[in-house]
Amino acid sequence: MKIKYLGTAAAEALPALFCNCSLCRHAREVGGKEIRTRSQTLINDDLLIDFGPDTYFHVIRDGLDLSKIRTLLITHAHEDHYTPSELDYRRHGFAYLDGDRASDDSDFPELDVYISRRSYKYFGVIKFEKKYLAKVNCPVRFHHPEAFEPFISGKYSITPLEANHAPGMDAFIYLITDGEKTILYAHDTGLLPEKDYSYMKYAGVKLDLVSLDCTGMAATHNTGNGRHMNLERNKITRARLIEDGAADENTIFVCNHFSHNGQSTHEQLCRIMGGEGFEVSFDGMEIDL
Repeated sequence: MKIKYLGTAAAEALPALFCNCSLCRHAREVGGKEIRTRSQTLINDDLLIDFGPDTYFHVIRDGLDLSKIRTLLITHAHEDHYTPSELDYRRHGFAYLDGDRASDDSDFPELDVYISRRSYKYFGVIKFEKKYLAKVNCPVRFHHPEAFEPFISGKYSITPLEANHAPGMDAFIYLITDGEKTILYAHDTGLLPEKDYSYMKYAGVKLDLVSLDCTGMAATHNTGNGRHMNLERNKITRARLIEDGAADENTIFVCNHFSHNGQSTHEQLCRIMGGEGFEVSFDGMEIDL
């Protein structure tokens, strides 16, 4: 399983659009790994997690072919994670297979989008679906999974768990396995609900990689009123997963989803978090399991 971090920032990105703080100034001056776009991750070449406002940029920057995506997992309906209007461009007139303009919608494989029902309603997607997708037979199909109920999409078995984030949206984090490797993708969330640990312990989950929200970076403040995490909360989460047997010394732990409020450069994060045994994500980072 290959994990590619396309975007590794919180909602305001880094440097933030209107910000002139020291970290944002540093990012503009240095560039490279200091530039962080909004959160999005690609699994292999057929599963995409979140669909935010930087998706088009990720496609151009990384040479992606989104026509290969068969599964789209949406964590929640905050705008930095979900821009549903862009799905309208996955229909005849905007998208063709192999450059064949004669192809019709029936030739274009369906994209399965998984999103909680409350997130679906929150963002007005029902109105969008009626206005665009249903009328033009856009090959996008929405599904509304429930927390702790596994489903199959393509070659993956996927289980939504409850996120400690945006309770009005029924936000999800995801367990994803291809039968050989298993990852826990935990963005956005604060400390995990007890029900998540109980489920993983009962199901005998063994994690090869854990990607943890670290919006607050190494700071001890600005962690979203408990709805996000920082390094200390990442350490608490790792310890609990190891205690429960879901992770061990071979599990890769990645800190991801950073805000400029944490006021640490990428180099500083690598020094601080690397010393604690965490990988530090950056835009374009790939991990092969």
